[in-house]
Amino acid sequence: MKIDVTSMSPIGGVQAANRLSQVEKKPISISESDKVAVSEKAQVYQALLQKVKEIPDVREEKVRTLSAQIERGEFQVDGQKIADKLLLEF
Repeated sequence: MKIDVTSMSPIGGVQAANRLSQVEKKPISISESDKVAVSEKAQVYQALLQKVKEIPDVREEKVRTLSAQIERGEFQVDGQKIADKLLLEF
């Protein structure tokens, strides 16, 4: 037996549309009594995070010291130290 899809009534589509309209009609209730409790650990974390954000990205004093050493010709590059640190990275 062969079923002709074009001759079937689209009841499924109507039922789906009815369910959708029922969902849309439901009122949205917003509760003003919702509260968020933040743990003490989270509060400490937030405070520490704020302090870290306040630390400057560039250490100005260190930059001034190194710049002065370079200008005076006193800055020494230790190639062995640089090579050792590079090897530790890989």
